[in-house]
Amino acid sequence: MSMDRPISRRDFLRRGAILSGALAAGLPGAASLLSPSPADAAIMGIGQELRDVLNEETVNRILQEALARGGDFADIFAEQRFRTLIVLDDGKLDSITYGYPRGAGVRIYYRNQTGYAFSDSVDYNALLDSARVASRIVQNQSRSTPLDVASKIIRPPFTIANPASMMPESAKFEIVQRMDAAARATDPRIGSVRVEYMDEVRDILVGTSDGGYAMDRQYLVSVLCAPAARSGGNRAFGLEGLGGRVDASYFARVSPEGAAAKAAEQAARLLDAGPPPFGAMPVVIGPGSTGMLIHESLGHALEGDGIFRGTSIVAGLAGTRIASPLLRVVDDGTWANGRGSYAIDDEGIPGQRTVLVDAGILRSYALDRQSASVLGLQSTGNGRRMSYRSQPLPRLTNTYVDRGASDPASLLGGIAKGLFVAQLGNGSVNPISGNFNFTVREGYLIENGAITRPVRGAAIVGNALETLKRIEGVGNDLVVDSTRATCTKDGQTIPVGVGQPTIRFSSMTVGGSST
Repeated sequence: MSMDRPISRRDFLRRGAILSGALAAGLPGAASLLSPSPADAAIMGIGQELRDVLNEETVNRILQEALARGGDFADIFAEQRFRTLIVLDDGKLDSITYGYPRGAGVRIYYRNQTGYAFSDSVDYNALLDSARVASRIVQNQSRSTPLDVASKIIRPPFTIANPASMMPESAKFEIVQRMDAAARATDPRIGSVRVEYMDEVRDILVGTSDGGYAMDRQYLVSVLCAPAARSGGNRAFGLEGLGGRVDASYFARVSPEGAAAKAAEQAARLLDAGPPPFGAMPVVIGPGSTGMLIHESLGHALEGDGIFRGTSIVAGLAGTRIASPLLRVVDDGTWANGRGSYAIDDEGIPGQRTVLVDAGILRSYALDRQSASVLGLQSTGNGRRMSYRSQPLPRLTNTYVDRGASDPASLLGGIAKGLFVAQLGNGSVNPISGNFNFTVREGYLIENGAITRPVRGAAIVGNALETLKRIEGVGNDLVVDSTRATCTKDGQTIPVGVGQPTIRFSSMTVGGSST
């Protein structure tokens, strides 16, 4: 892990404030502020600031204080981020925002009880106080003795030699301008375009009472283009994204203009969309970000907290067939450049690839340390948190339906009337009942084995276990999307990857509104 000279919080925020104000005001010469500075590359060294305060000795003392009343396990989690957000709306700079959150928290758990306290600074005395507060969940227990921590070097699942997050601001601003121009040039009916660019550099440090001490640096970029098309009284929207944990050359390998044009074409097509079909019918769902369906409908039910509490629809079903034999579901925290990938999770466990369902049989769960402990199993490296202000929960990483053997075009064959789903919109699922509901952002009729006219206002509803048993074809065109998916649970929002190949369901209930 290379360490460059760290940039100070004050210098970083001062630079961001000057740039934001100059661009917003349209001042002459503001573009010169977008050029690289020696401080830009210095962000690479931010992790050293955490270690300077929370070295092995101080972490040991904090963990000893945390377990002074007893407990099964304790850990300390420290984090700091450099975050940039640029928003271009209707061709004008709407905002440019810089953030630098930093802090740490101490957790103790005893069986299925958890105590957690955090500090908005990485300060030894403040974290000693946090340890005392968190330990109050354990009453009248004998003292537990943590192991002395020892540094562990965790090999990252992939390397990023020149992170896109570290590009000069000029390059970031140029990307959003290019996407805005490309979307507008695609179709005269495009009336407005919004482009959002976000990146961050996140450093974490985790010390654990079983002797673990590790750090990870995580880069993330996301660029979303959302054009709106108008024709008469109709209005329609498109959406495409780029990003992931990628290097700067990514934006040369992909085409920002191509993504923007695709979003604009989608919006223009949907202007002519007709009413959706209604009722039970065959449904074919295309590859990529539509993998959010499996993430929501089944993935959450496989998270360890719902399993040990018995509130998940699949609790107690390990080793049994829960879906079509064609279904294989994987959660992979090591997927190359994946939005949900990392070297270690937020509990210090290395990221892992876990086969959750194989040939329709439930094989594993997504487990953090605590749920694994309660269930008598091992963590699968799925302990994640939104920030140092939150305690970890068992969460998914990059979750996808694995590729099948069918040619995607063949999955349309024999369908007299059905629905093809190219993109999903918002959705929800009840992990206790398994009932789900998703809007369809981009959908088309299937008529006599061919994709025909676009529809608007469609929704797909069903029950997860019933619907997954109706899979009758899985394509060989797996796409894992790392551009934009986020997942919210218990108020914590985290980035995730989702994916699937083309999948055919023999029947699914389609509803919605024709307006």
